[in-house]
Amino acid sequence: MTQNVLIMLAIALIAGGAGMWLLLRLRSRATQQSRYAHGMVGMMALALGIILAIFGIAQWSWGSA
Repeated sequence: MTQNVLIMLAIALIAGGAGMWLLLRLRSRATQQSRYAHGMVGMMALALGIILAIFGIAQWSWGSA
């Protein structure tokens, strides 16, 4: 596994974790505006983590073949 793939998977893990944390905080937010902002940013960070993980795994499999 190359350094580029490791960096991509590390960023995917950080972004996915941050997205999950923001989505889990939706229960404790009181105002509608903060719930909307946490939901939107949380879903975007989670999607970034998923997409980076998919591309990182694909890049790793192309390099090992």
